[in-house]
Amino acid sequence: MSGIIFFKTANLSAAKEFYEGVLGMKLWKDQGKCLIFQQGSMKLGFCEGEVSETSGTITFVYDSATEVDERYARFQKIATGKPEYSEYYKIYHFWAKDFEGRSLEFQCFMQPEQQVKVNTSLDILNPDKSKPKLLLTRMIPENAVEKLKQLFEVHANTAPRNLSKAELLHQIPEMDALLCLLGDTIDKQVMDAAQKLRVISNYAVGYNNIDTDYAKSRNIAVCNTPGVLTESTADLAWALIMAASRRIAESDRYVRRGKFEGWEPLLMLGQDLHQRTLGILGLGRIGEAVGRRATGFGMKILYYSRTEKSPDYSATKVDLETLLRKSDILSIHAPLTDETKGLLGARELAMMKETAVLINTGRGPIVDEKAMIKALQEKRIFAAGLDVYAQEPFIPQELLDLENVVLLPHIGSASFATRAAMGDMAAENAIAIVKGKQPKSRIV
Repeated sequence: MSGIIFFKTANLSAAKEFYEGVLGMKLWKDQGKCLIFQQGSMKLGFCEGEVSETSGTITFVYDSATEVDERYARFQKIATGKPEYSEYYKIYHFWAKDFEGRSLEFQCFMQPEQQVKVNTSLDILNPDKSKPKLLLTRMIPENAVEKLKQLFEVHANTAPRNLSKAELLHQIPEMDALLCLLGDTIDKQVMDAAQKLRVISNYAVGYNNIDTDYAKSRNIAVCNTPGVLTESTADLAWALIMAASRRIAESDRYVRRGKFEGWEPLLMLGQDLHQRTLGILGLGRIGEAVGRRATGFGMKILYYSRTEKSPDYSATKVDLETLLRKSDILSIHAPLTDETKGLLGARELAMMKETAVLINTGRGPIVDEKAMIKALQEKRIFAAGLDVYAQEPFIPQELLDLENVVLLPHIGSASFATRAAMGDMAAENAIAIVKGKQPKSRIV
């Protein structure tokens, strides 16, 4: 037995755009005058009517405070308040409105052992009030933590989740340094609350999570960790290239489901890599390393970049349209900027070959995710391999349902050695700034 909550709406097309397009619910059934959406075990229906029903509350329930925070980050434009803990109801939640003004609640029920996760206390790893204070938003490899403890009193989030915005704002005022992750939004509000802050050290090569212009105006140094993750991320990009082109993950699922009954001439046919064309969007350190690996497959290498590059192998600079039309494999390694956000939309994806494979280990928002999903559903491109997503960590159900996509949880740099090296650099950057020295990598 299952149930569906129904509402009447005077604008059925707007309901589809909001609940499927904005909230990311899957369209479960289209009855013409009635649409039913699904998210997990929840089904929500809208039927065409002359007058819309807008009273009542639609509540989306999640398993953890982290998931609620993630939804808030994604749906902040429609939210009517920030996430908060209700002691009376023992829930962590925030409110929002849909396109017709219906109340939406995003919540999780907090168990006693979970309630500590939304409080405002962190672990002080080495209490010493004589040292400058550093906020560590998530635990990183121990080698880096030990380095930090030599100079700083380290206030660390030891929970297996990111800090909420409220927790970050509560902790930051007393901090001299911040070591954060790509998932931490360090904006004007955070920096205005951090009057003592001297350095923001990002445990990542990208830094689109930080308002660098405002940091510069506040004379706050911003550092990142380039170089050390280049080779590991290039390895991972090639793992995706191989897996998506030769249908490795799909074949694995096929075998595990008990469908393999012996060799077949037409079973799981994929795309060859040798002697094909690799297109690289953004020939920076990682893009160049990906191209270098392609030489072993005898591939022709094209790239699109703002400037001419000089890799130690043969590669041809082309315009974006040529890159899209000629590439058998298109691998994205550009940074996320105002210029690259949404760079690959429906028009650009339509230029690609039907046999092409799209790989993204760069940044999710560079690709119009809806347009990519449609192209994959309609087999207008052969496959995709993704380590990043448009609204990370949210992944649309339509993408999860596709067999011709390999999906990874943003693990481009996830090797023991690389994550340790990233930690060393992030720690050394913060230490150098506070000591008045030149860090290894400073953005502003």
